Amino acid sequence: MQFSTGPQQLSKRDYFFSQPHQPFFVLGLINAILFMLLFIPSYKGLFEIEAKFLHSYSMIFLVFTNFFYGFLYTTFPRFSGTMPIHPRKYLVVFLFNFFASLTFLVSIWLNFAFYVTALLMAISFGYTIKIFYEIYKECRLPKKDQYWLIVSLGVGAISNLLFLLSFIPCSCKTNVFYETAINFGIYLYLIFLAFVVAFRMVPFFSHVMNWKKNEKLHIQIFALFLLHSFLTGIYPKAVFLVDLIAALLLTIELKNIKFPFPNREPLLWILHIALFWLPLGLFLGGIIEFFETWFGLYSFKLSLHILVLGFLTTILIGFGTRVTLGHSSNMLIVDKVTVYIFYFTQVVLLGRIIFSITAYFGKISPFFDISATLWIVLFIWWMAKYFKILAFGEKVIPK
Repeated sequence: MQFSTGPQQLSKRDYFFSQPHQPFFVLGLINAILFMLLFIPSYKGLFEIEAKFLHSYSMIFLVFTNFFYGFLYTTFPRFSGTMPIHPRKYLVVFLFNFFASLTFLVSIWLNFAFYVTALLMAISFGYTIKIFYEIYKECRLPKKDQYWLIVSLGVGAISNLLFLLSFIPCSCKTNVFYETAINFGIYLYLIFLAFVVAFRMVPFFSHVMNWKKNEKLHIQIFALFLLHSFLTGIYPKAVFLVDLIAALLLTIELKNIKFPFPNREPLLWILHIALFWLPLGLFLGGIIEFFETWFGLYSFKLSLHILVLGFLTTILIGFGTRVTLGHSSNMLIVDKVTVYIFYFTQVVLLGRIIFSITAYFGKISPFFDISATLWIVLFIWWMAKYFKILAFGEKVIPK
């Protein structure tokens, strides 16, 4: 591929802010690299802030939330058949997220700054939900997906509040708030929201428009994830059954969709692989949870990371590449370097699995560092390939 840098009607700054996915994606990419870099020394006890708290909050709210906003502020109006969202609205939200990232960075050394971070993210969620709900009311098209997207964003806002409550010093059991915040933030917010978007968009991209749909799948998965979240604190020995049921329902739905897989088109097969990881991740997670809760094994949160890396990160890279090319008026064609990046998403997952196995046997170093570094390399590599296209709309000429 070759880059052409022909004249543009907008300045680079104006172009950068002209579409919502551009500033949000860039902020998400920077945070993905920065906060993983900081997690490495934090995990080794070099910072006062608890490493798990730094890692979980930054990934949920400062990394994936920015990617979600970039995608949803672009597509939610399209789902609803309404006019695009005015830049002034999404740029206000971007500023909240940007300053939330800065204050969270400060909180690593000055812990009280986290209160500002949580407040900024609460405002960001509240304003975003308000914008989307107004579009939802205006929509005259089928809007079941839009409803569940708003619900999942609402759960994200609740998770943010629970993180805040867990951070406030008190004599009560704040760990309950933290564990619930994690489960709500991962399962009912990140995974569920990505599930709703993926099951709408991936069949469309794959030209599979008619299949025997389970019309109750959304509420079934939401209810199961909600049950998972509460059972984790009440009766964790039953959690594995919930995840296995969810895996079965999703497997049946994917079987009914009948994706054209294997597929020669990288922009499709990366999305198919991501979708296959959703039921597979829940199945493997259920098996892992069974051995953890019934036999006392500890996997270093492997069940959660299989979903976040296998499904969420893989589909993020696939969707992100497609949106970046499509909204810069480039052809939806990728070269060998991008294909290698797609393969590398699975290497990142494999690295995290190996870390959990070796850590269980007491060998944390160097596999923890390798696993974290693989994540960093993935996002640096993607940025090196696509940053100019994403931020400034440079054109790619396929050879």
